[in-house]
Amino acid sequence: MWKKQLRHTVFFLLVIAGCFLAVKMYRSDDQRAIVPVSQSEQTIIRINEAVTNYQNRGEDDIALLRTTASDDTSQKVELVFKGLSDSQTTQNLINAMESNDVIASFFISGQDASEYKESLGMIANAGYVVGVVYEGNGSTVTSASVESIVSDFVRSGGTIQNEVGLWPSQVLSPQSANDELLAAAYASSMDTVVVPTKTITLADIPTSTIAKKTVDGLVRGSILCVELTAKEAGASTAVSAICSALASTDLGASSEALLQENDDSADAMIRVYTTERAVAFTFSGLGNQAELSGVLQTLKTVKGTGTFFVTLDEATRYTDEIQQILDAGQSLGIAIQPSLYSNAEAMLLQIMKTEETIRTLYTYTDDMAVRPVYGNANSLLKRACGAGGYMLASSMVNAVRTNDIRATDAEAILEDLLPENQGMLQRGEIIHFQMNQYQKSNQLLGELIGLIAKNRNIYSLKSLTAIANNSEYTYQYPLADSSILSAVKDKIYPGQLTGDVMTAIATRYIGVDWVSSSNFLPGFTKDEIKRLDKTGLVPNDQNMVFLTFDDWGTDETITKILDVLKAHNAKATFFVVAKNVQYNPNLLRSIAIAGHNVASHTYSHFQLSNDVGTGKKFTELSNEQLDELEGELINSYDALQAIIGDVSVGGQPALVRLFRPPTLAVSKSGLTKVFDCGYLFSVSGSYSSQDYKASSADKLASNLKKYTKSGAVLVMHMSDNSIYTAAALDIYLSEMERKYQDDPYQFAALGSVLK
Repeated sequence: MWKKQLRHTVFFLLVIAGCFLAVKMYRSDDQRAIVPVSQSEQTIIRINEAVTNYQNRGEDDIALLRTTASDDTSQKVELVFKGLSDSQTTQNLINAMESNDVIASFFISGQDASEYKESLGMIANAGYVVGVVYEGNGSTVTSASVESIVSDFVRSGGTIQNEVGLWPSQVLSPQSANDELLAAAYASSMDTVVVPTKTITLADIPTSTIAKKTVDGLVRGSILCVELTAKEAGASTAVSAICSALASTDLGASSEALLQENDDSADAMIRVYTTERAVAFTFSGLGNQAELSGVLQTLKTVKGTGTFFVTLDEATRYTDEIQQILDAGQSLGIAIQPSLYSNAEAMLLQIMKTEETIRTLYTYTDDMAVRPVYGNANSLLKRACGAGGYMLASSMVNAVRTNDIRATDAEAILEDLLPENQGMLQRGEIIHFQMNQYQKSNQLLGELIGLIAKNRNIYSLKSLTAIANNSEYTYQYPLADSSILSAVKDKIYPGQLTGDVMTAIATRYIGVDWVSSSNFLPGFTKDEIKRLDKTGLVPNDQNMVFLTFDDWGTDETITKILDVLKAHNAKATFFVVAKNVQYNPNLLRSIAIAGHNVASHTYSHFQLSNDVGTGKKFTELSNEQLDELEGELINSYDALQAIIGDVSVGGQPALVRLFRPPTLAVSKSGLTKVFDCGYLFSVSGSYSSQDYKASSADKLASNLKKYTKSGAVLVMHMSDNSIYTAAALDIYLSEMERKYQDDPYQFAALGSVLK
C-alpha cells in the first residue's frame, strides 16, 4: 500500500513540475503572457510515468482481479455496462436503475467519453462509477504489448477525468485478465480489473421473461455485463426488464419485507397430514460418497424417492454428490443450522440464498422444504419459515442415533429403533436419516434403510414435498372451525335429553342378547328391562347387514380391513376409542375418506357400569363417574370432529352421533348421560365375535356367517391383537357374495339407517 501511495505522490509532483516548467513568460513592453502545456503533452507525461511504473514494478504492484460481485451488491448479480449511448438512451438507463434501486458501473473508452460527453456527465452526476474498458483478450497480454495498453488506459482515463473531474480506478476486461494486464492497470493508477461472468447485449433480452431467465441462470455474486451501442432501440424496455429481475433478487430486502408483512410461524412437521398411502424418508449430511452410493442403490431397489436436505455450503461443495442424487431421481430440500443465527431475518436470508443456489446450480424446480441440520427447529427458524412460506420439516423418528455410530448390525438397530410389536410406519410419517455418521461401515445406512422400507412399512416412499403438495389427500389438522360440517359441529354437549328418559332409552338403545337381566342392567327395574331391545338388530327393508369395528389399531391392521371392505364394496361403522387418534390422525381420516362411518366408543374405553369383579354383576355409576363419563363423551367426539368433521359420505357426515358402550356394559344412568349429551343411538349389536380370541380366519368367518341376517350388527375389532379379522372378513364377504347372488346382502354403514 505504501508503494501505491508513494507512486501517486511522485506522479502528482511530476504533473505540477511539468506544468511549472511549461509556463513560459513572454514579455512585451507592457505585459506578460502565461502559456500552459498542452493537454497532449500532459498525456504523454502521464503515459511515460505509467510505463516507468510498470517497468519498475514490484511483486505486489498489480491491480486486484475481481470476478465476482462487490461485497456491497445487494442483488444476486452486479450490473455493469460496457460503452455509452445517446443521452436519451442513457437517461432511460438511469431511470430504470433508480426506479428499481439498482446500482451499476459504466466502463467506457476514450472515444466513448469524447463522443457522448452529455451521457458521461449524466452518469457521473447520478453517482455511478465510471471505469475504462479494455477491448483485447486479457489472457494474451505480453510485456511487449503493455506500452500500448498503458497508453490506451492513460488516454481514456485522462479523457474521462477532463470531462467529469475524476480519474477512473477500475478497468473492465470482458474476457479475462493475466498478470501483465493487472500490472498495466496498476501502473496506470487503476487498482481493480473487473472480469464479468456473462456478457450480453440489450438485443439479447427483448422480454422480461428472458431477462429473468438470464438473471436466474447466474449464480449469486456473478457480474453481468451489458454492451451498449450508439442508439439502442428498445433500450428502456430491456434495461427495465433487467433491473426489475435484479431487484427481485435482493434477498436481504425480501427477507426483511416478508418478516414485516407476515407474523406467521411455521409448525415443524413430524408427519404430513394426508390420507395418501405414502411415507417420507429424509436425509442430511453429505461428504461420504461410498455411503451415498449405497443409500441411492437401496432407494432404487425399494423403488423409493427420498428427500436430501443440503446446506448452502454443501450445495457448492458437493456438486458431484448432489448431481448424483438428482440423476437418481431423488429430491432436494434446504438444511440450516439454527444455532448459527441470532435473528429470524438472517436465518430467512440464508434459507433464501440456499434455495437460490440450488435452483441456479442444478436447475432444480420442485418445491423445497426446510429442516435443521441437527436438533429441533427453534422459534426463530419457525418464524423465518412462516414468513417466507417455507414448509418446515422435522421427523417422527430420527433413525441414526448417537449411540449407534459404531454399530455394524442393521437388524439389531432396527429392532431397537422400531420394534416389530409397535407396528408399521404411519401414512405421511417422516423418518429422518443423518448421513455420514456410522464409523464402522459405509454400507450400514443403506442396509438399515432397506430393512425399514421392507419390514416396517407398507406404503410407498415418496418425496416429502410430493406428499405434502398432493391436495387430493392432504388436510388441515386440527380442522378449522369454518370447515366443519354444520350437521357435525359441536353437537355433543350435556342438556339435550328432553321428555321421558325411559322412552328415549327404550327407543334408542340397540342392545345385545346376553345383556338382559338386572345383573347386567343396573338401575333399570324389571319392567323397564322388558322394554329394552335385546336383539341387537337394526330393522330395515333392504336386506342390510352392518359390519362394525371397535377400539383402535395401527396402520397395517386397519389398512388391511379397509382394503377388504373396498374389494367387496362394503361399508362399515368404526367405533373408535378416541384417546390415541391424535397420534395417528391420518389413519382415522383414511377410514372416513374410504366412505365409512366413524362413531364414539368413549375417549378412553370408559364403561357405563361398574363390574363388581366377577364379570357377571354390574352396578350403577357414581355421580363422580357420571361427570367423568360426560367428559369422555364430549372429548371423544371433539377428538374425532377435529380430524374428520368435514368429511361427507354419500352426502351425509362421516362422523355420526352413534355410540357403542365399551364391553357392551350399560346402566340406566350411563345411557341417560349418553343421550343427554346428544348421541342419537347406543348400538351394542346382534353378535359379538370376540375376534381378538379367534383361533383361525376360517373359524371366525364361519361364525360371522352363522349370525348373518337382515339387520344384523356384527361386532369386530380393529385392534392389532385381532390378527385374523381382515382375512376372516375377506373369506366371509366372498362366500356371502357367492351364496346370495340372487338376493344379496347390502353391507351398509349404520348412519345410513340410524338418523
